[in-house]
Amino acid sequence: MAQSGEGKLVLHEDWTSGLAATLTDATEYRFGQFRLAAISGNVAQDIVVDEGNGVATFSGAGGAADGIAIYTLPFIASRNGTMSVSARWKSSVITDYRMFLGWAQTVSVAEPVNPFTLSGTTLTANNSGEAFGIYFDAQATTDDVRAMASSAGTADTTAIDNLTGSAFGSLGVRANGTVTVDSWQYGRVEVDPDGCARAYYGDVGNDPQNTGPKLIAELRAGTLSATAALHPMLLLACHSTGDPLFHVDFNHVEAYRDWRYATP
Repeated sequence: MAQSGEGKLVLHEDWTSGLAATLTDATEYRFGQFRLAAISGNVAQDIVVDEGNGVATFSGAGGAADGIAIYTLPFIASRNGTMSVSARWKSSVITDYRMFLGWAQTVSVAEPVNPFTLSGTTLTANNSGEAFGIYFDAQATTDDVRAMASSAGTADTTAIDNLTGSAFGSLGVRANGTVTVDSWQYGRVEVDPDGCARAYYGDVGNDPQNTGPKLIAELRAGTLSATAALHPMLLLACHSTGDPLFHVDFNHVEAYRDWRYATP
C-alpha cells in the first residue's frame, strides 16, 4: 500500500490509465491498489475520453443485479483509524439502480454482497457483518441516499445519530439528496479508533460541487465494532435487468499504519 507521511496510508485511483476489459463474474481483479469484482454476471469495463480527471465506466450483461464492487483488503479502526473511504460516481439509470459506499466486514472476494437493499419500506441487511455507510435503492417508496449501520448482519435500527440524538430508524438517516440521471454523486465515510463513524454525501441537488459533501449522520461510538476488520467498498448495481452505465471518477481510502506491529 502506498504511504504518505509517517504512519499514514493513502490509496487512490483516478482511472487515468483505465483500459477496456471484460470482468468475469465471480472473479477478482486488481486495478492499481484496488480490487474489482463483477457482481451477478460479467461486467464490461471501459474508459471515457470526453470528460476530464480520468473516468471509468462499468456495465453489466443484462442479468438481474449485475454490477461492480471496488474495494480493498480490510482495515481495523482501533489500529488504523481514523480511516475513510470516498468516491465520486454517477449512473445512467436511476429507476434500476442500487449503490453502497462505506465499510463492511464480510466481503466475498468472488462476489461482494450489497450490505443494504430496500424494497418499498422494507430494509434488508444482507449479512455483511459489521457495516456502516451510505446506500441508495430505487425500489424504495421514497428515493433518497441514506446512512445505515449493521451489527452481525442485522440492521442497527436503534443506533443513535449524534447529530440529532435520535435513532437511525428502520431505513436509516436520509441525506435529502436529489439523485439524478447522469449526475455526479459523491460521498465519504469515516470511522474513528473508538468506532464512532460519520457519513457525508453530496449531489447536484443538496450540495454545490465545490463545497464538498455534507455530514448527514454520525454513528455513536459503541455501535460499530472498533476491532472488526472492515473493507472499504463502493458497490454499484442494478436490481433488475436495466443495466445502467456506471461512471466512476475516483476511489480514495485513507488510514493510519499501526507501527507497533511493523517495527524492523
